[in-house]
Amino acid sequence: MNLFQIEQQQICDKPLLLNVSFTAEYQDNTKASLVLSAKSGDKTVFWDSFALEHDFHLTKKIPSHLLNSAKFQCYVYNPKKDILKISDFDYSLTDAEVPSFLPENVQIEECEAKILASYGNSLYLDYYENKYLELGDENGPLTAPVSLYLNDSQYFEWDVDRVGRNAVSFVNENRQARTVIIVSYYDESPTVHFDVSAKFFEETEVSRFAMLLPFVNGRFVVYRQNMHVDSVNLQDEYYLDHEGFSLRNDETQLNLYHPQSLSSVQLDVKNSTAVLNIDYEKDHPLIHYPTRIDTLEHYVDISKRKIRPGDVLTASFDLSLTQVVELPRFMPVWEGYESAFIFTEHADWTDIRTHRAVCFGSEDVTSADDAVGGFVYYDVPVTKSVFYSNPNGVINLLKNRRFPDMHSTIRTDTVFFDFLKQLKDKGFEICLHTPEQYTTTRPDLWEALAFMKKNFGSPSWIDHGYNNTYVNNREDLVCDGLNPKSHYYALDAWKANGVRYLWNASYEEMRPFEEWMFSNGLQRPYPFWSDAFPKPRYMRPPFDEDLILWSTEYTLEPGEHWDYYLSRHNLDVVVESRSAFITHIYPAWVTTARGFWDMEDGKIVAKEGLNHALQRISDLRDRQLMLPTTVEKYLHYHELLQKIDYQYDNDGNVVLTNNNDETVNGFTLISKSPISVERSNGETLQTKQRESCGEYIIWFDFNPGEKIFLK
Repeated sequence: MNLFQIEQQQICDKPLLLNVSFTAEYQDNTKASLVLSAKSGDKTVFWDSFALEHDFHLTKKIPSHLLNSAKFQCYVYNPKKDILKISDFDYSLTDAEVPSFLPENVQIEECEAKILASYGNSLYLDYYENKYLELGDENGPLTAPVSLYLNDSQYFEWDVDRVGRNAVSFVNENRQARTVIIVSYYDESPTVHFDVSAKFFEETEVSRFAMLLPFVNGRFVVYRQNMHVDSVNLQDEYYLDHEGFSLRNDETQLNLYHPQSLSSVQLDVKNSTAVLNIDYEKDHPLIHYPTRIDTLEHYVDISKRKIRPGDVLTASFDLSLTQVVELPRFMPVWEGYESAFIFTEHADWTDIRTHRAVCFGSEDVTSADDAVGGFVYYDVPVTKSVFYSNPNGVINLLKNRRFPDMHSTIRTDTVFFDFLKQLKDKGFEICLHTPEQYTTTRPDLWEALAFMKKNFGSPSWIDHGYNNTYVNNREDLVCDGLNPKSHYYALDAWKANGVRYLWNASYEEMRPFEEWMFSNGLQRPYPFWSDAFPKPRYMRPPFDEDLILWSTEYTLEPGEHWDYYLSRHNLDVVVESRSAFITHIYPAWVTTARGFWDMEDGKIVAKEGLNHALQRISDLRDRQLMLPTTVEKYLHYHELLQKIDYQYDNDGNVVLTNNNDETVNGFTLISKSPISVERSNGETLQTKQRESCGEYIIWFDFNPGEKIFLK
């Protein structure tokens, strides 16, 4: 019985709220149910069922993005052909409310005072008699008064500090901090550079410290975190991470793009305000498990930056006023790929036989070159964490009586060590899952890190066994690893041994986006609910910004349902959202419950569902849509992107400079229009190029110190 259907339609990204209600009469033992489904062609991309009730009411969030490409149906599934009577049927589809992550109680001031001075060239800073500061061009103001926002306080008044030939500085001083903004401008450049420095007078926990730009006219072009561009049907708000926006008028546009020295950028479209976060707690979520002997699962949210008197926060960004132009953007994955898939393995309860099965296809295969299935066979590398030692003699018998020996560690199993070296040669990343099963000692920590640096060279670390007791791994990031007063301090040892990419378990524990899942989708939040959710690609922690934190959202345990969780549709969503999806997995765990291996004829082999999923990822790689890679390669690429300078010349060309001391191999851009790339000597650079969703993706090797022009 088909109750209603919605044909494919073009709707901007936003969540919709489906309400269904009716009265049902049926036999008590009926197997009938209400079904919601969506099909794209012959492929089912969404399916869910709900048991009937006599007074039936259902409220469910549906992503409007789904309706862009699929026919949505609601029907009663009645396999036993029971007698049913449905009456008073009603349904509605309305906009669902998305939580806001913008600053609260923001005031937008009007300035009717007299201009005392204007600084700049084509982009001006107008300074008023009442100490307000606005941005403008030759046609008048572009913004209302610019302000600082610190936690719940907002500051508008500025004093002129110094005026130079090509620079001017302004000062805001209040009870909490003295903030200096130095604005630099040059006649030959359409770019104005802002340096922000705030010295604090008192202890402060920073929830948000931002500069607010409230625009008075113009049309936004939004360069979204998923690399798509919005210029019509804009969402109410965007979290842009380190992407950006343009504000277009008739002949010019104001650009903010690739501001690597800001914490993040948000856009309040309803109030035409850009929020330039100098520091924002949701850009670096972090938790801490204090040592407790009387409880478990108790953590403290330590995301806010703790400021002491005399501490200084700094940031910088560029604003450019150019002719109307389509901006090329940096793709988050290299070599022309649109997305990435990263398996990260946790080392718990493993045996060399299960390792070989999931990596080589069978426990009988001892050489990576002879793989018959699993990760190596399909050329899908893994960031594989391992234990270095086993001083407590931990045995797998505790989990499965078929595995009576000690769990796999480097120190206790030379065969396992040889296996790991083979994986490294195949492009796998080998890192520590802490040194051992339980809390380690400082000498053992240093020994393990030094050994891993010498033999595997990975900059990554994956916490293990974090919680409140002393046996839980106190050297973890979320335990005592950051506490220099603790016996389990690890930060100095990490840095001394080149470990800089730390797994951050905070999302898994806090679960801030749990209510914004959709169906069996891999990503949380589902990427096409809204762009408002603050979910950075990676995090710079406030305690040491030389480190990078990366996160996973949950443990992926497909069991018997590989075709459900890692379906082609779910992988396609990762591609379409141009994401790097990072998994938390236990493939070599010595029980089959995790779903990565099976027993066949008395032999441990890679599960058929795993092989099929890896084949799907491999197929997407061959079509240059999804790159299976490692944490190390992904974050290293993003560190290189941070040192690429993005500027404009007076002819409207984008000028890029590679300030790295190494080549950015496969450097990838996306643009609405075809791009030619020229070196500073006028020579055309050879690039590779393909089309995607009406845009052009190009990639090439970008040499150290090189300056190029995008035309």
